[in-house]
Amino acid sequence: MLPIKEIWERLEGVDATREQVERAVDELEQDGIVVAVRGKRYSLLEFTPYHAGQIRVHPDGYGTVFGGGGEEHDVFIDRRSMKGAMNGDLVIVRVDKHAPKYHTIRQRKLIIGEVSKVLRRAHRTVAGRFHADPDQPYVTPFDTRLDHDVVIDRDGTLDARDQEMVNVEIDRYPDRTSHIARGRVVEVLGMIGEPGVDIELVIRKFHIPHLFPPEVLAAADAVPDEVKPGEVAKRVDLREHNIVTIDGETAKDFDDAVEVQQLTNGNYLLGVHIADVSHYVTEGSALDEEAFERGTSVYFPGRAVPMLPERLSNGICSLNPRVERLTFSVDIEIDRKGRFVDRKVYRSVIRTKERMTYTNVNAFLVNEGVAQPSGPPPHGVVVPEAEELRQRYGYLLADFTRMHELYDILRKRRDARGSIDFDLPEAEVILDAAGVIDAIKPTERNVAHRIIEEFMLAANEVVASELVFANQPGIYRVHQQPDPQKLQDLREILKEFKLTLRGDPEDMRPAELQRVLKSVEGTPEERFLTNIVLRSMKRAFYSEENIGHFALAIANYGHFTSPIRRYPDLIVHRRLGELIANGPLYGERLTEVERAHPLYAAQSSDRERRADEASREVLEWKKVIFMRDKVGEKFAGTVTGVASFGLFVELDEIFVQGMVPVATIGGDFWAFREREHRLRGESTGREMRLGDKVTIEVKSIDEDRHQLEFRLLEIGGSPIALRER
Repeated sequence: MLPIKEIWERLEGVDATREQVERAVDELEQDGIVVAVRGKRYSLLEFTPYHAGQIRVHPDGYGTVFGGGGEEHDVFIDRRSMKGAMNGDLVIVRVDKHAPKYHTIRQRKLIIGEVSKVLRRAHRTVAGRFHADPDQPYVTPFDTRLDHDVVIDRDGTLDARDQEMVNVEIDRYPDRTSHIARGRVVEVLGMIGEPGVDIELVIRKFHIPHLFPPEVLAAADAVPDEVKPGEVAKRVDLREHNIVTIDGETAKDFDDAVEVQQLTNGNYLLGVHIADVSHYVTEGSALDEEAFERGTSVYFPGRAVPMLPERLSNGICSLNPRVERLTFSVDIEIDRKGRFVDRKVYRSVIRTKERMTYTNVNAFLVNEGVAQPSGPPPHGVVVPEAEELRQRYGYLLADFTRMHELYDILRKRRDARGSIDFDLPEAEVILDAAGVIDAIKPTERNVAHRIIEEFMLAANEVVASELVFANQPGIYRVHQQPDPQKLQDLREILKEFKLTLRGDPEDMRPAELQRVLKSVEGTPEERFLTNIVLRSMKRAFYSEENIGHFALAIANYGHFTSPIRRYPDLIVHRRLGELIANGPLYGERLTEVERAHPLYAAQSSDRERRADEASREVLEWKKVIFMRDKVGEKFAGTVTGVASFGLFVELDEIFVQGMVPVATIGGDFWAFREREHRLRGESTGREMRLGDKVTIEVKSIDEDRHQLEFRLLEIGGSPIALRER
């Protein structure tokens, strides 16, 4: 432990003033690397009884701080020991020597501690419900993990009405002496139930930037809206090629375009052409800094929050039909066994022939006898008649036929190596013109979706290999081996369905999980068991280290094909651009890039998680809103979770989930058997298990918590007694 003066004196050969050293130590303290003990004497955190990390607050009020993994335990913080810390804050915690050493939550052993200091606040603003209390107006946070009401001064209400949802800027945070937070209303969002308010609330809950700063919009306005002739001359000219985009009906930004040619040797030449966003969004610019902060575009039903301003995302960067656009192209020569014989990555200029939709491509291929029918078109989409499709796209029939042939080859190649394909319909919320929910329908992936998916996977694999083989830094999309214990749990669940998971959980191969999924394909249990397998796996993430992709069963994989909406793709484009223009990096530039990539990867992973959580929350909320007028109605569903307090049930077709409280199920005393994932009646021996088919009645809706309560009517076709409450 050293005071500032001694730290400064020990820095031999370092040209720094005492004030500079003091500022540096202060920054290290704010990052949780050093801690002040015994007044102003500093020590590295690892040599003290303190821990640093983000605190995660449970809705019940207690918190946990991640201990670092491995043999390090997480730290449990009782509600009384939070000292004003809020969910997501970076905190210093001290192990409580006077409390029992460990606390157990959900079979996890945690060290007991208390918050010593809040280093960095996670919430500058809080969204919530305004209460026009005559004595003292206040706001209750929408996020249940924030359990501090925010007191609002009378001149800071922005004339919000009672019960209206607002966004509050915090002026004073709770601390160890006061649990009161104070702030002022900066936005009035509207009443719960009004169209669009749910999305606005979630955007602010997750602090998703949704307005572009003036300097970013000015930078976007300065970008030309047409390709300059001088730039065309520097690139490979592909403007006369039969290149098309294939996207959904509502898509507005087009990252990728494709073509397939037949070579004289019988091989296929796949061309994947991706918008060259890096040409317009240069490193260190205002556009780049904003894109880095956002990390990704965020998609909600009927609404998108883009990573780039619309002038770029829907304009000069988007591969719109029949206009010149700058692209990064990947040419892959593929033989009839799906082997990549040759590859080339280069900068190009294209002019797409058509803006195709998945629906039209699928209908065209089916009508022409190239592909088999694969499900109905999306809700509300009118498919042109066969003759109309032939007249519009007949000149591309040979191109689409080759695409289908190559897709079939690539899919078989991926199957052969054991790649796992989670190909299940998801819930899609259909909104009317006023933004009111019209329907919830299962999405369908047709052959056109699968064609584009295979082509993008191939391009991403080739680009990652290009960087690896050149021994150059990159950002990789990686997926780790599943946790052995989760695989063992999966094995026990599969036994209940007469299925086996073969092999050692410590060294499970993706082909074995693929085999299990194929064995349930087309069965009533397919969706449920596929989700169980998915939950047994780890989450993919971005990394500067190439550790391979388990689910895809490939050694080299990155994201390259969506630079309009994903920041890591933009970084990969920059690395490719430098490699093509100047050769491999070295010296100071290599050091600079290698130092930046871990930050890019961590930020991209964090922003992806934030976007996924926000999108999922809005989707679940929309489902609850959709069920408002369905209280008392009966639905068929599947038991997707079993807990001591009840059953989780997902309704068929609309994929809405709710809970059946065990207290409402009569006929027996139901004992929870955790390892067997079931409730068992102690008198009758009757069981309720994962995967059981049930009939339920919608009992009640809690819109604030996005929760549905069901009553169990039948299980496996047999009626079950109800216990009145």
